[in-house]
Amino acid sequence: CDLPRATRRMNNRPMTDLLDPLLDATFKGFPHGAAPLPRSQVGAQGWNVLAGDLPLPLAVLRREALAHNVGWMQRLADDAGVRFAPHGKTTMSPQLFRRQLDAGAWGLSFATVTQMQAGLAAGAVNILIANQVLDAADLGAIAALHDTHPDVRVVFLLDSQAQLALIETVSADRPFEVLLEVGIEGGRTGVRAHDAALALAHRAHASGAVTLAGIECYEGLGNTGRSEDDRPAVDALMDRVERLVRDCDAQGLFGVDEVIVSAGGSGVFDLVVPRLRMRLSRPVAGLLRSGCYVTHDQGHYRRLVHAANQRLGCSDAQGLRAALEVWALVQSLPEPGLAILA
Repeated sequence: CDLPRATRRMNNRPMTDLLDPLLDATFKGFPHGAAPLPRSQVGAQGWNVLAGDLPLPLAVLRREALAHNVGWMQRLADDAGVRFAPHGKTTMSPQLFRRQLDAGAWGLSFATVTQMQAGLAAGAVNILIANQVLDAADLGAIAALHDTHPDVRVVFLLDSQAQLALIETVSADRPFEVLLEVGIEGGRTGVRAHDAALALAHRAHASGAVTLAGIECYEGLGNTGRSEDDRPAVDALMDRVERLVRDCDAQGLFGVDEVIVSAGGSGVFDLVVPRLRMRLSRPVAGLLRSGCYVTHDQGHYRRLVHAANQRLGCSDAQGLRAALEVWALVQSLPEPGLAILA
């Protein structure tokens, strides 16, 4: 799995192609018969959904609600003294990423190395792959990025000795930065037991292939929207994270000047934020990475964030707002009380 440097390449597609792509009738919602044009020129066309200028179905973003959400979550992170790396897989829109970065986001989170390129197009210099990276091609792409863009920082998750062994087979000029992930029994990724996590931290510290930059978890599984259930569940997970952070710090296992402690979904973000700040022998950067907040919704997250609003002492009208709408034609009214949407 030792990748020759010649094969360690990323897609060199021009950044302008991602930020200002050419749109045509192959895109859903583009007017029939209209000439292709760059995204940046759409607004000048004067098209109106209500006037029937655009073929349905069509998803639209409410400008004011979107701007409100972007600012609201960034202010929450700033006021709490933590950094923010919104999860980009929610929208995969470089244009929205740019808005989030301009609002003050420290960086962007992604699920895969491939998705990371959209963040680079938006100008992100701090990127968190909130997943385990172990494939040789993905690791080679990160190594190549380090070669061509030394100012870009990429951090990803580590949760097993087997993953670390795979990382060590890939040749790179500098160690990969990793966050050790703490997981929940019956959940998804992450080390389940404290002793196993600490042993992995020791192994990472001794490895020349990685640098242990901090500890991470995801608290979003099993959120109920009931504070009496969600608070103890989040506290139990964050207690485990804090214990591991402190043990790693006491034993000198972190290889960075500033330790990252990261968590965050879009359901109980308010419960994890206070737990991301802790005093160690070196500075700590708490890192929140909510993603769905940016467009919000009228269903699942509306119910969850209602509880968060209550805990934060704000009304639902003051909190996150649904920014995404889908417009469709009523195709048929075949019987009373039944409408079929196209």
